[in-house]
Amino acid sequence: PKEEFLKLTKIPIVIYYGDNIPDHPVKDWGMDHWRVRKDMAKLWVEKINTYGGQAELVSLPDLGIYGNTHFPFSDTNNLQVAEVLSNWLSEKGLDKK
Repeated sequence: PKEEFLKLTKIPIVIYYGDNIPDHPVKDWGMDHWRVRKDMAKLWVEKINTYGGQAELVSLPDLGIYGNTHFPFSDTNNLQVAEVLSNWLSEKGLDKK
């Protein structure tokens, strides 16, 4: 219901995606699956923000961070990814008790 959806506009939201996600349809289902998921996440972020929310989709390669799977906080560069999240939490004032 719309009332439930609007609750999402009251909290900052961030979604992280790693690399190796194609920009256009490909025959490999696994790769294309992530392309579709990322495209849907972009639409979802746009809709949240249309209603006054604070949602972001972050593509780690756009920040110069490469080599991530769909578990970026478990990958070998997890400290680099955690720093990006820590900075986001600070920007949103969410890193305080």
